[in-house]
Amino acid sequence: MEFEFNEEQKMLREAVHSFAQKEIAPLVDEAEKTGTFPLQLFPKMGDLGYLCLSYSPEYGAAGMGKMGECIAVEEVAYYAVGIAAGTMVQGGIGTKAIYQRGTEEQKQKFLVPAIKGRKVASFGLTEPNAGSDAAAIQTTATRKNDSYVINGTKIFITNGPFCDFVTLAAVTDKDKGSRGGISLFIVEAGTPGFSHTKLHKFCARSGEVAE
Repeated sequence: MEFEFNEEQKMLREAVHSFAQKEIAPLVDEAEKTGTFPLQLFPKMGDLGYLCLSYSPEYGAAGMGKMGECIAVEEVAYYAVGIAAGTMVQGGIGTKAIYQRGTEEQKQKFLVPAIKGRKVASFGLTEPNAGSDAAAIQTTATRKNDSYVINGTKIFITNGPFCDFVTLAAVTDKDKGSRGGISLFIVEAGTPGFSHTKLHKFCARSGEVAE
């Protein structure tokens, strides 16, 4: 196991820290006071390659693995944990399933713009009566012709108030339960029946969450 960063990782750390010091630090007080994520950071970070760093250059990402992703999130968190939470979801749980299992069409429509910061991702797992226990979620997805009807409520969803899409977990087969009976769906904001309510927090308020 390596306990030291390689040269590329050291350069990334210095670059992201410098960016955060210049572009994020001046925004933190207002963002925390108002409980608002500075959305202009997504395209700025995307243009510099600081989002979704673990993904392949084939889709416009840096291809620096999970370590690169963690370095970038850590340097942003040095100034604002809430903002770091939003960028972490963008490069992790909000897009990971699309990167690993999505169709090429889905990757071009959702993943590539997320890497560039032109679309914001969120991840819908946590529920009011289940917490983050995936095996206990109650949201269902029922097949109807060539589409699915999804019913349920998610809560504490990071980036939820302003996301362009959510990767959402729902039960598709109650008999199988957590062993093959839960699927992920990409739901775009603005889809009929989709609504979100911003939740107010006591700390890390720049990281917006919604129900």
